[in-house]
Amino acid sequence: MKIDLNDKVVRFLVQEYVNKICNYQSEEELNFDVHKLIHTFTVVEMAQQLIDSTTLSKTMKKHILDAALLHDIGRCHEFKKGIHQKDIDHGKIGADLIKKYFPKMEIEAQSTLFHNKLPSKKDPKSCQPILDYVRDADMLANIKYQIDNTEIFLIHIWDNQKKRSITPVLDKEIFQAAQEQRPVLTSKIKVKNILTMWLWELCWIRNLRTPAGIKYAKKEKLFIRFKQTIFEKIIPLTTKDRKKQKELIQKIQETFPDTLFK
Repeated sequence: MKIDLNDKVVRFLVQEYVNKICNYQSEEELNFDVHKLIHTFTVVEMAQQLIDSTTLSKTMKKHILDAALLHDIGRCHEFKKGIHQKDIDHGKIGADLIKKYFPKMEIEAQSTLFHNKLPSKKDPKSCQPILDYVRDADMLANIKYQIDNTEIFLIHIWDNQKKRSITPVLDKEIFQAAQEQRPVLTSKIKVKNILTMWLWELCWIRNLRTPAGIKYAKKEKLFIRFKQTIFEKIIPLTTKDRKKQKELIQKIQETFPDTLFK
């Protein structure tokens, strides 16, 4: 994405991260802050894709993108003297920073506070629609990062752990998204539903480019098993209508036949 430093929120975020990066006190801190800055802009990109095909107002879209931009701002303060502080709640720290520098951005502060935990029944719910988009975008960014590194992961497994098999894993956040009917499951991203996005854009086909990786995927039937996991565990959560379930499964089968990796 293009970084616009004329935007005060973007400028604040970049300033916070760059100051930490330029004054790092350990290699771990440097790598962490660089990764989180890149991750943040990936989350914004995913949020943009989620809202592109919606009829949300410009104001709502701005809230979502700003909340996505600031959701991990608290990460800048997880290190002290180059040592990571494990017990720090980066959501709360981020929310406090937003309240301090942007007191009118109450919704974004709430979203940042709750992006890594669910609000309780007593907590305000005004941020909920925005929070859903931020959590979904955060999840997609993490999936993208993990899948982008799948090739290296499979090479290590193939070279060093030939007797060990792996099972495709769907994070618990995905199941929760399905149960809550969140935007990530109902929006279209680049003309594809998120279910097919897992299989096509961010999953096995795109990343199994090495001979060793392809050989392993065929042997363990990874593609087929991953698809079956979606059929059995995700689709039933997205709709209780059996007819719609069958239609969705049929569309995915037609687009991604089992013969692709046989």
